Amino acid sequence: MVRRPPTTLDAARCGDRDALADLWRTHQAPLLRYLRARRTQSPDDVASQVWIDIARSIDRFEGDDDDFRRWLFTIAHRRSVDEVRREVRRTGLATRAADRIAVADAEHDHDALDRAIAMVATLPDNLAAAVMLRVVNDLPVSDVAAVLGITEGNVRVLVHRGLLRLRRKMSVTDDVRQTMNTVP
Repeated sequence: MVRRPPTTLDAARCGDRDALADLWRTHQAPLLRYLRARRTQSPDDVASQVWIDIARSIDRFEGDDDDFRRWLFTIAHRRSVDEVRREVRRTGLATRAADRIAVADAEHDHDALDRAIAMVATLPDNLAAAVMLRVVNDLPVSDVAAVLGITEGNVRVLVHRGLLRLRRKMSVTDDVRQTMNTVP
């Protein structure tokens, strides 16, 4: 039997704090991008809670690096949904202030990735989640389906519709820019 060397994930499962920190460094940025695209009002707070959940239960986690990513985004998705529910209960409003924040962030972002994430954040939640997980975070369709609790066919449809809407929005934005540049 050939033994493979222990991975960072294996070390984290055994309680190695440095290994857990390495996992955080590897996955924190994609996690925050996902939470921002879901228009999570406090993405840093939710991400912190996700990592607390992971630290508490990683010793029971079974799987490889791909399984870990799926697990991470499943926890993030559930925490994000929990936060939205708390916010709706607290404010009694169906609309979230995070919608306004995403638009304001889009106006101030100078980084192309941040602008793209802000654009994805303008999509309805189900489309944004599918696009972020499948396209931006490059999870396989089966993993996205598991995270969102839907079928693989639904994932493909949501991603397709989300990308179509983004293309239309980008086309409108480009048309407006061209018009503004040609107006004397």
